Amino acid sequence: MKYPPEYTDYDIQTIYLAGNPNCGKTSIFNLLAGLRQKVSNIPGTTVEKVEGVMTLDDHRKVTLIDLPGAYTLYPKSEDELVACRSLLQAEQALVVFVADAGRLQSNLFYYTQVADLGLPTVLVLNMIDLAEEKGIHINTEQLSAQLGVLVVETSARQNKGFGKLRAVLSKKHPPHQTYFAHTSAKSVETHIQEYKLALTQAIDSGIGNSYTNTEDAEMRQRKISDILSSCVQVQPATVKGFLKKADPYLMHPVWGMILMLGMLLVVFQSVFSLAEWPMQGIEWLFSTLGGLIKQGLPDGFIQDFLVEGLVSGLSGIVVFLPQILILFFFIGLMEETGYITRVSFLTDRFMRYFGLNGKSVIPLAGGLACAIPSVMAARSIENKAEKLATILITPLMTCSARLPVYTLLISLMVPEEASLGWFNLRGIILFGMYLLGFVGALIFAVLFKLFIRSKVNSFFILELPDLRPPRWGSLWYTLYRKGMTFLMGAGKVILVVSVVLFFLKSYGPGDRMSEVREQFAHPNRALQEKWGDNLEAGLEASLLEASYAGQIGHWIAPVIRPLGFDWKIGIAIMTSFAAREVFVGTMSAIYGVADDEEGLGLRARLQQETDPETGKPVYDFAVLCSLLLFYAFALQCMSTVAIVYKETNSFRWPALQILAMTGTAYLLSMITYQWLA
Repeated sequence: MKYPPEYTDYDIQTIYLAGNPNCGKTSIFNLLAGLRQKVSNIPGTTVEKVEGVMTLDDHRKVTLIDLPGAYTLYPKSEDELVACRSLLQAEQALVVFVADAGRLQSNLFYYTQVADLGLPTVLVLNMIDLAEEKGIHINTEQLSAQLGVLVVETSARQNKGFGKLRAVLSKKHPPHQTYFAHTSAKSVETHIQEYKLALTQAIDSGIGNSYTNTEDAEMRQRKISDILSSCVQVQPATVKGFLKKADPYLMHPVWGMILMLGMLLVVFQSVFSLAEWPMQGIEWLFSTLGGLIKQGLPDGFIQDFLVEGLVSGLSGIVVFLPQILILFFFIGLMEETGYITRVSFLTDRFMRYFGLNGKSVIPLAGGLACAIPSVMAARSIENKAEKLATILITPLMTCSARLPVYTLLISLMVPEEASLGWFNLRGIILFGMYLLGFVGALIFAVLFKLFIRSKVNSFFILELPDLRPPRWGSLWYTLYRKGMTFLMGAGKVILVVSVVLFFLKSYGPGDRMSEVREQFAHPNRALQEKWGDNLEAGLEASLLEASYAGQIGHWIAPVIRPLGFDWKIGIAIMTSFAAREVFVGTMSAIYGVADDEEGLGLRARLQQETDPETGKPVYDFAVLCSLLLFYAFALQCMSTVAIVYKETNSFRWPALQILAMTGTAYLLSMITYQWLA
């Protein structure tokens, strides 16, 4: 019996793409929707809802929705919960179920559950070319007859079969759908109602608390096996070459780890080296834009606001984009080839000691470049508690923004010629700071494990996809979406923070700013002796001290004094909450030093700085150690806070993250300074 018997009044408004992970579903979505798509989080979750607009052959437009990959409609993860809820609520919709042609036995189990919802469905056998290379030959017509559904063969990698798929989707009357599990005398309508009720109860019971009926599951598997035995023939595989030979080494417990570490080294070296030129180019473009604005507008508020507020803020947003795209390119490449699941498998056992799982290793490693894309990469972790823990600890990894701060402080602490055997002592300390970040992240993971309770037992479902060449079109679309998500999401917050900081630095209470300008317009002998030829830099530093930002620095001085920090360091710490690397530039402005690329002028000035009351150096060993520890643990990156908020859909977790990390930084810095001073 087929259900429903007629579709004469069934007007398709929405097409849902469903399927198992790693079946090529997103590639098909990209080919059908192109760039006409938008990405947003499902309300109440951190799962992306990717929507597109597809123009059918008769010029009708329908909404195309790429559902998260799932293995069952009985939700055991947040992704499966979203997929189940979306299909249960579907109205005037058509389901395109995408299956890996080389893994039909496992993929069709989820298909049978979707089919029993009674929605019109098209079954797409994707990666048909790879299946044939493995010696798998499918009689599509017979499979269609057995399942009672229209079957279309495609190859997203070779862009084959999409003309037929588009023609099928463009039909005004969708194909009939067979109700898969209908075996009793009950009507099909009754079966569908009871089935939907069971799924609704599964959703209400919570992720992982529902279960698939064992008898029902066995029935489905037997029926699938019977169908495939008559429709599929398997012959000796024809796949040869590097990819087939590489898998035993990639999965080896020893060689696999060595190869993984080597690959990660290449990835993050590339993130630093390949991003350098485009980042410099972006900085040059915005610097040129600022110069053009200064030339085209008279001095005054409008010029300062555009250059120091908007242009500077936009530069701080866009300059991160090369690192983000390069990192996600390599992550996407590992996903496309199937290597990412092998990395997760190799590291899962070790990461579980710290309340994480194998999928946590990619975000943590990515944190060495930038925490922003790495936090976004944690979306692939199914278990909500483990995903949340990974998001919260990723900013502890030593990102590139900390590097200029570490370089400056270590160079003040250790003479250039100091060494330990063959190794430069500065380099050893810098390596130690990176190691400290990783160890700190693992310790925090254990602590967060005590507070973040999972409602379900952690599980690690791993179905290794075949190693395959990447689908470049899909990869470029993914990079485009990730880049736009960053620019439109965190970018708004960074821009607002930059504008607020501009006003705090540009204005001060009363007439203090005017008085400073008047003093430097007619400098006395004391002022000239203090600043010498650097009167312009002195004016900038004095204006900063007189501004609201400077007043805040004096206001927080009593709080940071136990750490060995004075009000000037306080201003630099405050401004670096927008971005850690701002510390160096702020210190240059405070001390009236036009810092060059190497920071030599600033280092010399800081080495000469003495306490006016005690006459002792301000930046002694105790203060420098305290500063290093503070920047190692404090969360000073508003863009990271913005991304954490976006990923968790809550102010609670970024607030906890700021309190935990910055509180730890304060405590460790205070203990260190009081011990060493």
